[in-house]
Amino acid sequence: MAFHLDSLLEGSPAYGVLDAKDGVVLFRRPGKEKVFEQVVAEVIDAADDRVTVIPLSNDRNECDRLFIAPLEEPRSFDP
Repeated sequence: MAFHLDSLLEGSPAYGVLDAKDGVVLFRRPGKEKVFEQVVAEVIDAADDRVTVIPLSNDRNECDRLFIAPLEEPRSFDP
């Protein structure tokens, strides 16, 4: 990835970070929709084959979360 994953994990005024079982979830903070959309677009554009990036939408079809899973680590569902 063009950016360092650790810098995303620090969070920002636009989003917070939650630990997920096989990765992390970035969640949008209220009032920061435009900035979060930019972050999501940058992460998706910079993603490579070392991570899985999945944007998640709310019931209004707005991307309000982003799941990021490094593929270099073993997943909980792998045998």
